[in-house]
Amino acid sequence: MARSMHRRRSNSDKTLLLLLFLPPIFFYIGYLNSTASGNVGNHLPLMEGCAQNNDSKQKSERRVAELMHKMGEGKDSSTIISSHKIFPPSTSDYATAMLHVSKQDLMQMHDFGVPFAPMARGSDAILIYNTPKSIPDDISVRHALYNGAKTSASTALSNCDSLNVIFTDTGHQRHGYNQCLVIAGNKLESYHLNRYERLLPMTQEFEESENKSPAFDDSTKLRHIPRANTHEEREDFPVPLSDSYKENGDVRDHWKKLLTFVDNVDAILDELKVIVDPIVKDNTVIVMTVNKGQSVLLSNFVCAARSRSFDISNVLVFPTDVEAQKVAKGLGLATYFDKINLGNSPEEEAAMYGDDVFASMMFAKLLTVLCVSLLGHDVLFQDVDIVWFKNPLTIFHDKSNTEIQKFDILCQDDGSVQARFAPLAANSGFYYVRANKKTQYLFTSFLYHAELVSLSGSHQQVMIQLLQEHSSLFGLTVKVFDKVETEYFPCGWQYFRREDFMKSLVKGESSAYIYHASWAVNKDDKLVYLKQLGEWYVRDQCHKPVDEIMGGEVVDSGALASECCSAEPLITCYYSDWPSKIPCTNSPRNDPDQNDFWAD
Repeated sequence: MARSMHRRRSNSDKTLLLLLFLPPIFFYIGYLNSTASGNVGNHLPLMEGCAQNNDSKQKSERRVAELMHKMGEGKDSSTIISSHKIFPPSTSDYATAMLHVSKQDLMQMHDFGVPFAPMARGSDAILIYNTPKSIPDDISVRHALYNGAKTSASTALSNCDSLNVIFTDTGHQRHGYNQCLVIAGNKLESYHLNRYERLLPMTQEFEESENKSPAFDDSTKLRHIPRANTHEEREDFPVPLSDSYKENGDVRDHWKKLLTFVDNVDAILDELKVIVDPIVKDNTVIVMTVNKGQSVLLSNFVCAARSRSFDISNVLVFPTDVEAQKVAKGLGLATYFDKINLGNSPEEEAAMYGDDVFASMMFAKLLTVLCVSLLGHDVLFQDVDIVWFKNPLTIFHDKSNTEIQKFDILCQDDGSVQARFAPLAANSGFYYVRANKKTQYLFTSFLYHAELVSLSGSHQQVMIQLLQEHSSLFGLTVKVFDKVETEYFPCGWQYFRREDFMKSLVKGESSAYIYHASWAVNKDDKLVYLKQLGEWYVRDQCHKPVDEIMGGEVVDSGALASECCSAEPLITCYYSDWPSKIPCTNSPRNDPDQNDFWAD
């Protein structure tokens, strides 16, 4: 009897405590909820002092969390979550709660390898939890879920056993679109985005055309489209024509190249090994390819490196014609002229980015990296329009930097936000590849897709899509050095978009390792960039064939470098509004609406 009375009194005490504590708790929760929704007008006079006192507010929040935690002790974690759920029961098998975290905090915790988009910098990322158990244990976070709470990345991910990451457009690329994102539960999970858009119907005219797509029309129905389509009515990834296998079209030309490579690959690798073995350092070979038309840029790379006393003895050049081979040998570089696969490449320089000559040289770029990688060596591939300020291999070989070492391939950030380069925006003119089965198969696959390079005119856009696919399918780890977060590898984006950085570069005050003269229409533009920046080291008399420079003398010991290289930069002014080593105030402006680069 006494024990029964004691139990009833104990229960009464608990009830009394709840009655005492619940009113202020619910009052405070109600206040927080109203302020979160913006309905604070009626509460301001009453709560003004409390609202302005952050310390008091934080103490109150902690006290509420403690009391709620005590009330929830012994209960299943799923019952502690607020009843004000953001998702309905019908999504409970894949979406039960949501938090948001700083995108920068998240990407610093997990380097996904993707550079920040300029307009997304400073934004938040949304995390959706599939079960109550995946939600953080932090009780204050759990009770704030219905308000769309924000927390740290470490807290938000604390109970996540796996993480699926989606990067979606922030409005800068498809400006004016009313974009919707569908997430639907399914037993078979998808690792691709399927894109639907209000485009006019695909007609036979568009089916048979290259690089064209129907126009956007907001009155039409949504239909499935290629993911890189934009408002520009251009198809960035045209499908090779369906009847091209019958004649000398894209597909058959590609088959011929593949057969030639497969039939000769063993002999080529045997020959290549003899050349590579004496020059390889730290299991790394610096690979470049060049034709006659671009060979003066190769000369400038060597001359600039000589002026700064860099060791470039592990550079291997794949020339695509006899004159380019003479230049490379004359500069003292190791060469391998693959006449079987590359002997029919054009000698002239590309008239403009993406033309047939440009596309043809892109085949050489992918083939050369594949061959050296198959020999088991790491590759630093770089275009010839590059100069070094520091040896970039010191970054890739830094064993103390465990973050860098975990990536299979590391790339320069191109800076372009075109849909065809999404989401990596990697520049295919400067990247480092660790030799392993994942990267070897990546470039083998690249060879299989070479007809897309020819058809689209872009080595870069095809490479980016393969990087993304192999990352998802095989776990290939890819990093693109963000153009803002790091200053290591500047290119055309910095040249045209970052005047402050370019001033620090020409003053020698930046932390840049290289400069890549990309974002140029053709070679003439590249020469302007380099000469005006004070990064040109080739004497004027060397802009002609090797035989004319050397008087017919056989050159293969570096004598051409001695003849052509200047120890000091040869600066030329072209435009006062473009970045320059010295003020070019007496030169015209390329854009009349722009200020001079060195204007105060």
